[in-house]
Amino acid sequence: MSNSLSKAEIEQFHQSGLLHPKRVLSSAEAGAALRELQDYEASSGGSVQGKWRYKSHLVFPFINRLMRADAILDLVADLIGPDLLVWTSHLYPKEPGDGRFISWHQDAAHWGLDSDQVVTVWIALTPVNQQNGCMRMLAGSHRLGIVEHADTWDPANILTRGQTITQEIDESRAVALELEAGECSLHHVNMFHASHANYSSDRRVGLALRYITPQARQQRVDQDFATLVRGEDRYGHFVHEAAPEILMQPEFVQLHSRISDIQGQIYLDGTARAGLAGLTETNVLRNDD
Repeated sequence: MSNSLSKAEIEQFHQSGLLHPKRVLSSAEAGAALRELQDYEASSGGSVQGKWRYKSHLVFPFINRLMRADAILDLVADLIGPDLLVWTSHLYPKEPGDGRFISWHQDAAHWGLDSDQVVTVWIALTPVNQQNGCMRMLAGSHRLGIVEHADTWDPANILTRGQTITQEIDESRAVALELEAGECSLHHVNMFHASHANYSSDRRVGLALRYITPQARQQRVDQDFATLVRGEDRYGHFVHEAAPEILMQPEFVQLHSRISDIQGQIYLDGTARAGLAGLTETNVLRNDD
């Protein structure tokens, strides 16, 4: 089924840098995806570990299937073109009462990509609202380019480096991106965004898919990985990833470990922690929204 954007929606995205809400899953489909995650967590003894929260599509087949869904790809193709790669995916469970937040930041400042043709599709697997820590964005801020950030290393900050925009933010302009389960938001890689802690008694779970065009290059490492999900890659700037057939498939767990070293170099570039291998709980894999 086509899920194309209208001309007005495309213009809105280019002007504001964000678009929401758009339904990409039924509530039943969102519930089924959430149950797959919860079943894994029940079998592994707790909340999904930090290292599996990024490049999640390599070890969770349900995420690999979701990121290829036409209902999602149609939206992204209307914004950045018909040839699409997924650079990475992130699982974002935000637990009630843990006090963890996201400071104001831009993704582009720390991803090492040379292109701004990058769109995040953030899918709610549970209801997402201001009480449980939905994303907040400054509409139009993507047009400012990449601005200065400072690394805070705040342990309550979910971001890898606690990276925070140094200029003053007018909080009164922030748009709260509340979503129902199965709805998504789309935002530009230069967007200023943040989120509060989860002050509710309910868990908040989201899935972020990061789509890029094949023209993009990684500037911080010599080799990077991505998954071709639609069209063609005529450039070869990324090593293509295959799709796992089963949960935690051994060869994909090994690939995930290899890529974690690369991701660690990218996210920690320019810091004293840049030499640490991989993105783990001990070297601050926290990452994003």
